[in-house]
Amino acid sequence: MRALSKSKLIAFRQCPKRFWLEVHQPGARRDSAATQAVFQTGHAVGAVAQQIYDPAGDGATIDLQAEGVAAAVEKTRKLLQARKPLFEAGMSAAGGLAFADVMLPVMDGATPAWKMVEVKSSTSVKNYQEDDAAIQSYIARAAGIEVRSVCIAHIDAAWIYPGEGNYQGLLVEKDVTEGAFARSGEVAAWIGNAQRVAAQAVPPDVQMGTQCETPFPCGFQEHCRKYLPSAEFPVAWLPRTSSKALKDFLAHTGVQDMRDVPKALLTPLQRRVRDATVSGRAYFDAEGAKQDLRPYPLPAYFLDFETIQFGVPRWAGTRPFQMLPFQFSLHQMDAQGQLSHESFLDISGNEPSEAFAAQLVRTCAQPLPVFVYHAGFEGSRLKELAQRFPALAPELEAIRDRLVDLLPIAQARYYDPRQHGSWSIKKVLPAIAPHLGYDALTGVQDGGMAMAAYLEAIAPATSPQRKALIRDELLAYCALDTLAMVEIWKKFSQSYSIPQPTGSTQGEKAMLTQSPAHSESASEVPFFAALMQHLMQGTMIPKVQVERSIGPIIGFFLADALASKPDDDIVMLCPEFPIQKAGNNQSTNIDWLMLNLATRELLLVELKTTDTTFRPEQAAIYRELQNKIVREGSAAFLLDDLDAIGAASQERGKYQNVRNLLAQGFGASDANGLREALGHCSRAKVIYLAPQVSKPVDWPTGEDGWTWMSFADLPESLDAHDYADQWPAVRSSLLSLDLLTRRLRNGDVPSASGARNYREVLDFDTLLQRCRMEGASWVVGLKNWRSALPTMTLEQLRAKAYKCDLAEGGVGKKLGSNWIAGGQFLAHVEKLLDR
Repeated sequence: MRALSKSKLIAFRQCPKRFWLEVHQPGARRDSAATQAVFQTGHAVGAVAQQIYDPAGDGATIDLQAEGVAAAVEKTRKLLQARKPLFEAGMSAAGGLAFADVMLPVMDGATPAWKMVEVKSSTSVKNYQEDDAAIQSYIARAAGIEVRSVCIAHIDAAWIYPGEGNYQGLLVEKDVTEGAFARSGEVAAWIGNAQRVAAQAVPPDVQMGTQCETPFPCGFQEHCRKYLPSAEFPVAWLPRTSSKALKDFLAHTGVQDMRDVPKALLTPLQRRVRDATVSGRAYFDAEGAKQDLRPYPLPAYFLDFETIQFGVPRWAGTRPFQMLPFQFSLHQMDAQGQLSHESFLDISGNEPSEAFAAQLVRTCAQPLPVFVYHAGFEGSRLKELAQRFPALAPELEAIRDRLVDLLPIAQARYYDPRQHGSWSIKKVLPAIAPHLGYDALTGVQDGGMAMAAYLEAIAPATSPQRKALIRDELLAYCALDTLAMVEIWKKFSQSYSIPQPTGSTQGEKAMLTQSPAHSESASEVPFFAALMQHLMQGTMIPKVQVERSIGPIIGFFLADALASKPDDDIVMLCPEFPIQKAGNNQSTNIDWLMLNLATRELLLVELKTTDTTFRPEQAAIYRELQNKIVREGSAAFLLDDLDAIGAASQERGKYQNVRNLLAQGFGASDANGLREALGHCSRAKVIYLAPQVSKPVDWPTGEDGWTWMSFADLPESLDAHDYADQWPAVRSSLLSLDLLTRRLRNGDVPSASGARNYREVLDFDTLLQRCRMEGASWVVGLKNWRSALPTMTLEQLRAKAYKCDLAEGGVGKKLGSNWIAGGQFLAHVEKLLDR
């Protein structure tokens, strides 16, 4: 019986067929460039972990490649007697083989005991990583090693690298001892079952499915696809196959051709793709595309960024996995359709962000529309650069405000069968401009290759000749991205020259669904933009409850808007879900009850549209509900509460409909199934979607299960939504709520469209440095500081960003109760630091 490594057991947990292939046909594995990059990050994190856990360098590392398995296990056994840190410790027992990332001695007795640490390059602990820890600890204990505790160390995404090779703080630990030890029986069963599969002469019969990508991409997908029946029009070309009904149909029937999928299961977008694919004719709403672009006449810019990220930061002041731009390409088209081009590329090996930002500001100095392809990416980078470099913030924010996204226009107006279900610019360009294509480029042909090329270019061992060649490849690749946007714009606008705007249109916010120039008719304003403008007028009308007006519209997009991670699968359960009040059958309603299918976590989402409507007593009700779910380990009691509320109501039918909505969201076929599904929900998260200015001082920042989202925190684009092209209009209108305070509505201070009343925004540490230099000549914005500041903890103060200005000759009007002198603020903070 062969000893099965931890990695093979994890492969077995993902898919028995993958495991069998790992054992018998490892040569068939083809890991993607993205997977290889993850491995490289893991190696880098592992190397830093040795510095962190053994700063004195007293420990030892087992080299499996040099030693071989048997010798590595024997060497581990001997080194464990020394009671010093040991890395990649090899252990074999009970049919399993494990190499622990870190073994730290516990010095509290005569018998050697150990703390086992599994080091991960993720920014949180995943379920499969807890399987990993259970396997490692089981094999170690079976080998006779006294494991006192088991931890998973993962990257702290908020940590900022101070430089000088100091990585203390990069990793944070989660103790998983109890869970790992309790699963010994499960691990033994996994090993036994895996051994039986390994002994089979042929692989298990497992169909391709979600397990091919979850929890990580399988390297045998190309191998398995060879044995699938060929389809003329594969269902894989259908976009956004996320609906439960469609996924269940495909899983149960094994259908491979999109023609065999019932039309009723397809969204309008999927039907459009199927019709175009089967007919072989491209879909193009030429008039719609032209109208979408009318508000953004020439001249205009076309902009694209390339970025790099490091799990282990290389440059001081940067965070793990922070997207750092090192290159941009900018095409400019004048009013006559003539093109010019400028670019930036830094492959010196120095931190490129500030030079990138400065050059971008100079290059995009004119107040022109800035066309991009996926504004969420460039917009986020611009926002981060503005936060990091306050001196350039106004110009960077101005560029960000002028972004116009071509992607949602393409998704709504154009599809060619050659796109194969994708609107990637690399798929759209060859369809629109067959004479251009990324496959004609030498070397770099996609974003992953650009990252790899950049890393090679900045490596000290790279020769000057090779570096020059990489530079040319990167410049050509990024330039083709912006040239592709130009070609898409030409196709969609059907014109090289459009009359110039009048007035201040060019300087206004250039969002896809913004109102067109004042010379155009109202009928040319997209419907959602016009509707949101109409509804938002209610913010300045007495007694109009804007929350009720815009709530259903937000709810229509909310599931996609809250899905912040790739593996999030959020569904809407019920709007205005009733929560029973203590001691009676009356209820208060949460604006939306939602479910994260990936975590089985309920989401209690509350909408606020002004800075005056947050009620602590309402939040207390949500906290009690949250605590009750945790105490009972189940949310099934919500059904009993719902029945009690309904029985006391004269509209029992409506409460039955709430039940129906819950069942639909959970995919439950009957009452028992619904109760069982709710029974699996043992946690709830409270989310307040509310104006930035209304966040209470005592909000539980950092507390697990409580999230405050301003409207600016909502994603700029929703690629997976069937009506993604309408979302920018909704979000653009909501942004005005973030700063619309009661004082602004009353006209007490300059309006949101007027000048701001602060010079810059600083984080906590930068603010303290500035206060030490400026003292009383500097003022800090803190709402109601006389009452708020004494109640705030150091952690709460650190979590904030602060508006700052000169005490004399500053910007705009200020209310004394909301601005504190820098010296006074510093004195208070230093008292906290001394405690």
